[in-house]
Amino acid sequence: MLAFFGAFALIGLSSATSSPQILSSIAKQSKAIEQDARANPTVCMTLHCGFQLAACVLDSVCWETIQCMQDCDDGRPDVAQCQFECEMTIGKENEAFQHLLDCMSENGCFPTNPPDGQCLATADQTAQELTEIAMVAGDWWVVRGVNCGQEGWVGSYDWYPCQHARYVVIEDDWVNNTTYCGGKDSVCTTDIIVTIPHATMPSPGLIQLDYDDAPLLPQVERWHLMSKPAENFMFVIWCGTNPALKYNGAFVLSRTRTAEDMSAEEEEAFRAVALAQGIDYDAMCLSDNTACPE
Repeated sequence: MLAFFGAFALIGLSSATSSPQILSSIAKQSKAIEQDARANPTVCMTLHCGFQLAACVLDSVCWETIQCMQDCDDGRPDVAQCQFECEMTIGKENEAFQHLLDCMSENGCFPTNPPDGQCLATADQTAQELTEIAMVAGDWWVVRGVNCGQEGWVGSYDWYPCQHARYVVIEDDWVNNTTYCGGKDSVCTTDIIVTIPHATMPSPGLIQLDYDDAPLLPQVERWHLMSKPAENFMFVIWCGTNPALKYNGAFVLSRTRTAEDMSAEEEEAFRAVALAQGIDYDAMCLSDNTACPE
């Protein structure tokens, strides 16, 4: 990159700018570099985000975040989850890191990643009787999930320990005040992470979560409320996107920290909903939140 701009400067200082051959050569070089940038995220970041990258290198927190993300890339299947944890536990709220991510997003510098899981529901399949967020207000714990690190669902997003959602009103707007930690199988490997996306209900049984406190924006999740046979349990299929990834899952939510109080009738209702959407209910991973903080 430096060589390219150096050559461009030398050409600009000469009288050769009138040469069609040189102008054509410059155009071809520029086109080739842009093609490389689209194919190679590192080239793209160097070409378009050099200043932001330099600022990140000079910022200890930003550079620690980058190093953490690089350490994830060792052939492990859950690279995206590992890098997300680096972003949320180290890079979150770091100005230099945020500027670098914004530049990469604006210039399409993120690699093309396959979707994590599949979006298993559509808006017309939701529980149509749920017409207001107030009908699901309050606390919900994830006690059973689909995205658990298996083939095709490598992010393990439904198996994050201590996932606790709270639908509450803040300054006249609904939010989902969410806490969780990195890790899996009810064992935390990070401190508790907090995120508070804005919540709206664009259609019955469908809650849209718009994040403004995640490092990589726009980040949007759609919660398809599939079944709520009684007050204490709910089955949700969710689908999320950000500039780097489409990620999906489904989980059973409980008003309490476990599923111990679920009735046989409720479980059969969820099993039927899961089957209709191609989910093996009994293969869903379990989470025990009894040791989690509030």
